Amino acid sequence: MLADEARRHGFDGVVCGHIHSACIRKIDGLDYINTGDWVESCTAVVEDMTGTLRLIDWAETMRNRDARPPRRRMVRRTETLTKDKEVA
Repeated sequence: MLADEARRHGFDGVVCGHIHSACIRKIDGLDYINTGDWVESCTAVVEDMTGTLRLIDWAETMRNRDARPPRRRMVRRTETLTKDKEVA
């Protein structure tokens, strides 16, 4: 129904969102973008600098981050300066 209405008005696609499943896909030749929702599913759609729309699933990002082994911290060795050492 939305696709028919968009086509009738000459639009390239439909953008909607609420508590439905977030997705970006083609439906009958039209772009269908559903943002989902940030409150329940932690999803959003963003546009990058090239104009490309991307789906962000923050909950999935956090699950993947938590599933990875922790990164080792880099330790920087520093010299303690004393009065008799010069600083370059």
